[in-house]
Amino acid sequence: MAKVAVIGGGIFGATAAVFAARAGHQVTLFEQYDDLLQAASGINQYRLHRGYHYPRSGDTARSAIQAASSFRKEYPDAIIDTGRHLYAIAKEKSLVSGKDFLAFCDAQGLSYNIVSVPEIVNPAMVEFVIEGVESRFDSDLLRIAVKRNLSDAGVEVRLATKATAATVEGYDRVVVAAYASTNSVFSELTGVSDEYQYEVCEKPVVTLPDSFGQTDLVIMDGPFMCVDPLGTGGTYVLGNVVHAIHASNVGQAPNIPDTLKALLNRGIVKNPAVSNFDAFIESGAPYIPALAQAKHVGSMFTVRTVLPRTEKTDARPTLVTKVNDKYIKIFSGKIGNCVMAAEEVVALL
Repeated sequence: MAKVAVIGGGIFGATAAVFAARAGHQVTLFEQYDDLLQAASGINQYRLHRGYHYPRSGDTARSAIQAASSFRKEYPDAIIDTGRHLYAIAKEKSLVSGKDFLAFCDAQGLSYNIVSVPEIVNPAMVEFVIEGVESRFDSDLLRIAVKRNLSDAGVEVRLATKATAATVEGYDRVVVAAYASTNSVFSELTGVSDEYQYEVCEKPVVTLPDSFGQTDLVIMDGPFMCVDPLGTGGTYVLGNVVHAIHASNVGQAPNIPDTLKALLNRGIVKNPAVSNFDAFIESGAPYIPALAQAKHVGSMFTVRTVLPRTEKTDARPTLVTKVNDKYIKIFSGKIGNCVMAAEEVVALL
C-alpha cells in the first residue's frame, strides 16, 4: 500500500483518488478551490460524448465510445438519457462533408437516423441532420456522486489547499490532475513543464422557446456552434468554436486578460462585464432560428486546455504519464474518459 497524494479536485483527480483508494492505497485529495468540480469539470457542454463530435479524429471518437460505458457505470445517478441529440453538417465551411461524416459514423459503429427538424435547424443552411444515440450529465448530481464515492472509498479531501512541495512531502506517489493548472503545479514540484494551448472560454446560459425541447444540437464541423441543455432546469449552454474564446495562447501558462480574471470558475455570472453573447446569437441564429429568441441568463467562464497544434484533427487524447518514480500526470479534456484514466493510474501505482 502506498501513501498517495492526488492534486486536483476535478473529475479526473477525484475519480483517480477513488480508484486508488479502492485498490488499497492511503489517498489524500488536494483541491485549490473550496469545492470539487469548480473549474472545467463543472463548466462545459455537459455532453457524455460517444464519438459523433470528432469525425476528424478516429482515435478520439473510439476513445469516447469505449469510455462512455465506464463513466455510466461509475456515475449512473448523474446521467440524463432524455432529449434529442442532433448533429447537423453545415452546407458551407464545414471541414467534413456530409458524405464523409456518415462514412465516419458507419466506420465507428455509431447509430444514427437522418431526421427533418425544421423547427430546430434551418434546412437551407445544412446538408442534413442526424439524431444520434448519446447522453448528458448533470454537473450538480455528478458533484454529489463524486463526494459520495470519495467518502465511501475513505479518501481524505482537503479543499482550499494549494499543493506545494511541502504539501506532498512524505507521500510515496503524487498524481497530478490539475488540467489548466498542470504546469504551475508541476513546475513547483518537479521543475518540469509542457507546452499547452490555453483558451479562456465563455459559456453563455440562456432560455429558449419551449419548442426547442431539451435538445442537444451541434452544427458541424468547423467554426460553428452547439446548444446543450443545462441539467433539467430548462436553461441551455451555448458553445461556439470562435466566439467562446476570449483569449488564446500556446505556452507554459494561460494569458488571462485582467477583465476576465474575476469571472473565472464562479459558476453562472449574471450580467458579466465582458461577454460575447451578441456574437454567439448573430452567428448561430441563421442555423438555429430559436437563438433569435434566446434570453441571456448569465455566462460561465473557465480556461480550456488542449494540446497545441491539433486544429487539423481536433484530437482530444487522454494521456496518463508516469513522469518518474513518484509522479504521475493525467491530462484530458473529455470528462467521460475519467474512469479509464483512473484505471491507468492504479496500474501505474
